[in-house]
Amino acid sequence: MKPLFCLLMVFWIPAVAFSQTGTIQGTVYNNSTKEPLAGAEVLIAEIDTRQKTDENGKFVFSAIPAGTYTLITTVPDTELSQRTPIVVTAEETLESEIYVETSQYRLEGVEVTGESAPKTVSKKSLQAQEITRLPGTAGDALRALPAIPGIGVANDFSGALYIRGGSDEDNLYYFDRVPVGYPYHFGGLVSSLSSEIIDRIDVYAGGYGAEYGVDSQAVIDIYSQDSSPANLRGKFNLNLLFSEGLLQGKIGEKGYWYAAGRRSYIDLFIGSLSFNTGAITAFPRFWDYQLKSGYDFNEKHQLFFNVFASGDRFALKLDGEDVDEDFQGNVSFESGFEGAGIHLRSFLTERLISYLSLTRSKFLFDVNFGPTLSLEIDAPDYVLREDLTYALNAKHRLESGLILGFEPGQVTGTFSRIPDEGEVDYDIRFEEKVAIDEYVRGYRVEAYLQDRYTLLPFLSVVFGLRFDYFNRIDQLSVQPRGSVLVELPNSSELQFAYGIYNQTPLPPQLSPSIGNPALKSSQASHYILELKRQLSQDTEIKMAAYYKNLADLVTVDEESGYLNQGVGYAQGTEIFLRHRSGDRFFSWVSYAYALSKRRDRPDEPYRLYSFDQTHVATFAASYNLTPTWEIGAKWQYRTGNPYTPVENAMTRFDPRNGEILYIPIYAETNSDRLPPYHRLDLRVSKTFQFGRWKLGTFLELLNAYNRQNLLDYSYNENYTEREDINQLPIIPYLGITAEF
Repeated sequence: MKPLFCLLMVFWIPAVAFSQTGTIQGTVYNNSTKEPLAGAEVLIAEIDTRQKTDENGKFVFSAIPAGTYTLITTVPDTELSQRTPIVVTAEETLESEIYVETSQYRLEGVEVTGESAPKTVSKKSLQAQEITRLPGTAGDALRALPAIPGIGVANDFSGALYIRGGSDEDNLYYFDRVPVGYPYHFGGLVSSLSSEIIDRIDVYAGGYGAEYGVDSQAVIDIYSQDSSPANLRGKFNLNLLFSEGLLQGKIGEKGYWYAAGRRSYIDLFIGSLSFNTGAITAFPRFWDYQLKSGYDFNEKHQLFFNVFASGDRFALKLDGEDVDEDFQGNVSFESGFEGAGIHLRSFLTERLISYLSLTRSKFLFDVNFGPTLSLEIDAPDYVLREDLTYALNAKHRLESGLILGFEPGQVTGTFSRIPDEGEVDYDIRFEEKVAIDEYVRGYRVEAYLQDRYTLLPFLSVVFGLRFDYFNRIDQLSVQPRGSVLVELPNSSELQFAYGIYNQTPLPPQLSPSIGNPALKSSQASHYILELKRQLSQDTEIKMAAYYKNLADLVTVDEESGYLNQGVGYAQGTEIFLRHRSGDRFFSWVSYAYALSKRRDRPDEPYRLYSFDQTHVATFAASYNLTPTWEIGAKWQYRTGNPYTPVENAMTRFDPRNGEILYIPIYAETNSDRLPPYHRLDLRVSKTFQFGRWKLGTFLELLNAYNRQNLLDYSYNENYTEREDINQLPIIPYLGITAEF
């Protein structure tokens, strides 16, 4: 009898909640002309339901559960929005008139409507409300990025993004104008920023303007929410890995705040764990938090402050005969970062906008590996940044910026040089161990000037110059960038972009102890052609072709440690088809072809880059069966990663103890590939509305058909046999949310 009662409750509760519904209908008007505004998007934030107004500016939402909501109305072709609080009563129709200002702009990158301002090369702008619904992400916005074309990852356990033939070291991450120390916990387990507070993510895969670009070839610009509902709002998540919470509210009539945080909890239940070669003495744990507050002093000055931090830690003890003597003993790993900034946006005149930021970020790293290896890094970074925008007229705009950075840092420990990409025969046991005690005083001066001009109604150009100086390499780099956009008569845009992007060597490569302080910047030249067409109001297609020429790459040298002697290139094509029918259904199909090669030294041939993925195809879709039920699927195929096979092995005496060791003999670098990767993820979610709060659940099935995707090979002692190491098997993943 009890199971039957529980089963009835499961179906009866949502049925009752669904029956207590009302209707919202209304009209959106242009606040200046008082005319109906067609094509405006109206979103009910709390239940993530949206639609566009018809030719008369009207919209209708039916079967909305009774409760308090916020309507977010977005102006077509801009990022301007209007928030309207409403209360839905059961079995009643709420009439609403919304007046939206369309003649001014307030947010960075939003243009005055009525005149089309010149654009830089197309960015991929992803709304968090959409990408967190993708299956296989567990609602993690940053984990969803590999679903878009041109972005790949190495495996199921990695969050390092390979963008258009590059590595994660080529990427620059910002969170509300503050550099991010590392975007993922433990390299890819989960992102280090809560998706609950992310508003959108802009991905610049290359060819972007002069306003970005210190040490990068791709930029991931993350924006958090910049407003709060009228009443206190909270949301709490519980899943298999961690728990998290969010609180947000208003500060008077013109301010807002939010606070978010999370922590993993497996270590709370499993203090230690023994195995045949040792024991885990501190089970892996991670945590992070994000705080933000903002206030509009008046129509001309807006101030906001943000602070965020993240930390990872684990420890174990290794012993036994099978553990190398260099690694026996205590092993610990701890890393973290802190970020904070204060930002003032000022509309000095109708044409001149200032955006001033003072930020501080700090990266911490502490690892101890056995009796001999240890490394501790304390690297703060202070940045003062001022961006100015001046509109000469509706068709001509000037942009400029000045960035001053100070980077003191302390590195101590005993370590060896870091291995180069593709250097498979690197063996830390036999590398020279060096005592390191370095204090670094680095500073940067960056500046840019950019001109956006509409030459003709269908033709616009952007030209910019960027100047970077870094005292540790004593080099001033001048980087020209520009783009040309042609608006074709069939609702299409054709754009060509060119730019030079310099990257300074990594800090370990410049170390006087294990690197070469005489290194200079490497350089990449980007050539990008993009075509975008709006097939219908709900469907768009984007195609891109690119070529990147790489020079002065830093590679390992036997005599100097490292030299600027490497060259390379990356080329590829991408196609992206996306369709969205209001909030009921969205889907996309994408395909990317890429080829990325490197030549490490002048007398060597070109080889495949370790992060080359020739073919990547993705299909993703999500469908709302009802306002409270949603299903989705994502399937992805990737060419297997390049790897260097073992051909044979030789013996040598261990210089530490005289014992015989087997040393692998490798074939040519990256001369083979792992088998192709493909995986299907499924997701179903359900929301229960109870007055002023709601309960949400989701279930994801990762790797639904249990594909055995190969991660790597494991060899026996003399390298005569090998075994497969696979990635994630089929895994069910459950999450629960509560929101008020």
